[in-house]
Amino acid sequence: MTRPSRLRLSWGGATDQGRVRANNQDAMHADWGLFVVADGMGGHQGGEVAANLAVRAVAKAERGSISDLRNAVVDANRLVHETAIAQPELHGMGTTLTALAVDQHGEGHQFVVFNVGDSRVYRYRDNQLEQLTEDHSYVAELVRRGEIDDEAASVHPYRNMLTRAIGVHPEVEIDELLVEPAVGDRFVLCSDGLTNELDDSAIAEQLANTEDPAAVAKALVAAANEHGGRDNSTVLVVDVQAGPLTEDNELREVAEDYSTDLGDEGDKGLDVPDHAAGKDFEMKPRASTIKQRSWLYDQVRISLGAAVVTLVLTVTTAAMIITIGWYARSGYHVDVVANHVVIQKGRAGGLLWFEPTLEQWTEIQISELSDTDQSRLANSGHMSTLNEAQSFVATLQTDQFGGEVGS
Repeated sequence: MTRPSRLRLSWGGATDQGRVRANNQDAMHADWGLFVVADGMGGHQGGEVAANLAVRAVAKAERGSISDLRNAVVDANRLVHETAIAQPELHGMGTTLTALAVDQHGEGHQFVVFNVGDSRVYRYRDNQLEQLTEDHSYVAELVRRGEIDDEAASVHPYRNMLTRAIGVHPEVEIDELLVEPAVGDRFVLCSDGLTNELDDSAIAEQLANTEDPAAVAKALVAAANEHGGRDNSTVLVVDVQAGPLTEDNELREVAEDYSTDLGDEGDKGLDVPDHAAGKDFEMKPRASTIKQRSWLYDQVRISLGAAVVTLVLTVTTAAMIITIGWYARSGYHVDVVANHVVIQKGRAGGLLWFEPTLEQWTEIQISELSDTDQSRLANSGHMSTLNEAQSFVATLQTDQFGGEVGS
């Protein structure tokens, strides 16, 4: 007798910031029965926050429930939008979001795909690559209306202008479709950092090279970088494979490792019942072993970074003020106040908000000085010590009173 088979899902992923961007604003989640990729937008900080918020919101959804997954995408949109409003530094942030999930309640084997934006889901079957999602972008709309072709779209100046994104508006329209998987199918979720660098034929070539989804994901990201790497690129590859039906008919892991780092490899697998065995997908909850970067982590990191920057700026500003104050208040000069010759501490005329202060008043009046002494006084300049200033005043007194200083 032929033993019944099950469909097994194995997957692997890779992500990289590319060769131009200073940080990685993509985020992804891969866990039993749910795979998500998001590509954030909205500045150095906002895009990263938006993508992580959206992915975490969807990752909390009940596995196998289309309605719960749909509500999770709606919640993700609301969360990103409200966070952008509440935090001015994140104003205008948003993200694409595409998800592939096992539909537990459907008849037979089926996946559900959700999509907002221009991240994509592909299916590679029988050596043919098919894009399952539609790009929600201005240029994609022009292509669909027949106004431009794919070649013109690839160089169009507005090719990155989205018509839909998570978090930009209070509500968002979500594309949803059901897909029936077959043994040998390979699904690819990716951000536009991949598709802007590689055309479909180049992607298909990589998908045909190996049976290991983690290696394929890594190879695709590396190829995107080799072709320019002008954006962050993220790839999740999910394979549908046949496996023996276990006696307990439970889900089980078939690999130990999974990594979102380009430098590491790994995959995870899970078993799901095969339709030929008369079973639907069975998804039993278990704790995820994939370490996800949390929103709390992002908030702490952002807050800590802001605190460090604030502290550095405060210390630097204080040091500058002290230095300027010391310089402005150092030394003495001889000046005229109310027609009297005086000695003042600090720089003549002051410096910024540091004004000179009266150090010593004399009874010498400027009108009583000779033209020569008035000229000497006007050009006396800065003096390092009080004694030096007093000595200069003494020469004026000596000249005025014929050698009797202090009379």
